[in-house]
Amino acid sequence: MPPRNPTIKDVAARAGVSKSSVSRVLQGSPLVSAASREAVLRAMNELGYRPNAAARTLVSSRSNTIGVLLTDLRNPFLIEIVEGIEPVAEQHGYTVLVVSGKRQSRAEASALHKLLELRVDGIVCDTTRLDRQALLDAARATPIATLTRTPEVPRVDSVVTDDRAGAALVVEHLAGLGHRHIALVADTQERAGLDRIRGYEDAMRAHGLGDEVRIVPADFTQAGGRAGGERLFAENRDVTAVFAANDFSALGVLEAAAAAGLDVPGDVSVVGYDDISLAAQARVSLTTVHQPAQRIGEAAIDAVLARIEQPERSARRIVMEPRLVERGTTGPAAARAARAA
Repeated sequence: MPPRNPTIKDVAARAGVSKSSVSRVLQGSPLVSAASREAVLRAMNELGYRPNAAARTLVSSRSNTIGVLLTDLRNPFLIEIVEGIEPVAEQHGYTVLVVSGKRQSRAEASALHKLLELRVDGIVCDTTRLDRQALLDAARATPIATLTRTPEVPRVDSVVTDDRAGAALVVEHLAGLGHRHIALVADTQERAGLDRIRGYEDAMRAHGLGDEVRIVPADFTQAGGRAGGERLFAENRDVTAVFAANDFSALGVLEAAAAAGLDVPGDVSVVGYDDISLAAQARVSLTTVHQPAQRIGEAAIDAVLARIEQPERSARRIVMEPRLVERGTTGPAAARAARAA
């Protein structure tokens, strides 16, 4: 028979204190003498005692856990956001639990429901497909901060980048290099994608290129970017520049360009969005729009922690400014346009 796990009663006996004193130590109560606290911690270490998280949640009504709901665990940009969330959460005594919505409406709603069932103390979520009612219902149960533009919901904070301005930076950069035939590969089902589409369309019109607008629907994955790039290069031989609405799909567009025998940036320029760490590597050297991923994560967890302390305060919307990072995948419009002519 395997040995049983030590209990609070065992810890109390070893430390020479009452069970209530052990409970106070576990709860971080100041109503325990330094000597008793030291004796309890020493007994816990000697016995190998580990507090039961579920039982502690029932006693304190707090789980000391922050849930993070992401659309896609394969997206490096979202992982970089988590790297901003975790240190701040840990500094305040919280553990971070990450779940995925798998880029599906039903899975995203299910993941949110699971976090609420686990009684997390707050949630940071990248809500691409959750509707307003789902957010409203969840916000009644726990503090929430979203990472995308969402329908206005009372007591739901959001931390976003100005995606329309970011898309305009891309068009301005490419138009400045002489490109007129600038296409966009973007997810038309996600909120961030829609904002980048609108920013692209507005900027194209502002540069007198409204008749050149081309949008190829493709999800925010490398496979989606490749499929979108393949369709684009097969159907539009005059395109000299592609704006992929995130870096992950930009990698797929680069693959499609190589498969089509196109030189980057000689034949076609490619720009991404997010500035993931991979984009700066020499073999990729992707021109992209920088979003401060770790700062976004820090701001989101700060918003959740603030709402834990002040549940009724007004919703806040924090907007980060994007900036263009020019690297090796963009250059003057030249070879492909000449061949097409």
